[in-house]
Amino acid sequence: MNNIYNFSPGPSKLPQSVIDRVENSINHYKNTGKSILEISHRSNEFDEILNEINNNFLNLFNFPNDVNILLLQGGATFQNSLIPMNIDERCKLGCFVTGTWGKKTSEDFSKILNNVEIIEANKNDLEHYLQKEYIGFQNTDYLHMTSNETIEGIQIQDFNSMNHGNLIIDMSSDLGSYNFNFDNLSYVYAGAQKNMGIPGVTICFAKDDFLIETDNPKYLNLNLLTKSNSVLNTPPTFSIYVLNLVTNWMLEMGGVDYFQNKSIKQSKEIYDFIDENSNVLSCNVDKKYRSKSNIVFNFLKDEQNKKFVDAAKDIGIIGINGHRSVGGIRVSLFNSVDEDMFKFFMKFFKNYISELSN
Repeated sequence: MNNIYNFSPGPSKLPQSVIDRVENSINHYKNTGKSILEISHRSNEFDEILNEINNNFLNLFNFPNDVNILLLQGGATFQNSLIPMNIDERCKLGCFVTGTWGKKTSEDFSKILNNVEIIEANKNDLEHYLQKEYIGFQNTDYLHMTSNETIEGIQIQDFNSMNHGNLIIDMSSDLGSYNFNFDNLSYVYAGAQKNMGIPGVTICFAKDDFLIETDNPKYLNLNLLTKSNSVLNTPPTFSIYVLNLVTNWMLEMGGVDYFQNKSIKQSKEIYDFIDENSNVLSCNVDKKYRSKSNIVFNFLKDEQNKKFVDAAKDIGIIGINGHRSVGGIRVSLFNSVDEDMFKFFMKFFKNYISELSN
């Protein structure tokens, strides 16, 4: 069987070393005599996994002391219910919408809270909102945004440039791929299945002052979930185990600095090539906000999009078709896309365009 080069937008490629560890642990987890699939969430073995993840997160993200770590179920979509149910009803929640996922979140928030302000940005006018001088966010107590819109290929990384002190950020598709600080962040969440693991666990970082007392049912009570250290009920133990392996691998590779540099280098090379071939290809995202995680572009002749995807598939490159709602091409450069894999894709890409132009 030929090698498969998986550029899927998620669930995404895992490092082979992680897969190998998983395979071994499914049969025999350390010296327990059990499979990792049989480990109790109340066991010492699982406590060790949670403690290691917490230490790894501290090393990767350099948290301030007032940030709490939660590992929850339900994916990022569950957060669309959890977050508004843990906002004081006297507060006004804003939604800064830059793409499809942010819009879906704002729609869900509005079903739970009456006091939601939706600020929908045009992709060609992002600069207007992302500067300290912009005052349009000031009448909201919290402001939600999606850092990386995977469908449109729009990414915002400089949160501190935004004129708001309490951001809630969906980082499902780019957590762990660049450095950021928590100066004006209150709550961050991310489904693990892009950069950090497999489906089943959602990573959440909550500041102390974001947590309020509520009488919500237990699994909708963010304060109670935080106090439980992620074991209020049976958590997704296997997904959490894989997350631990991935964070170990990230630290071995050089931490977030390494993946940030890789992301910059790989995305620049592919964007430069697209721009150099504007007679054939088109990327309509403002250069300043082009995603380094999901490269979205189109062939000027629409029929070429499918031909390109099919030709790629013939040599083992999969997962590069654009989202069904927009079509085109989407190449996802998540953390596990190593240099050899990227070079293989670029060689194919360049050869394809060269033959097309002749």
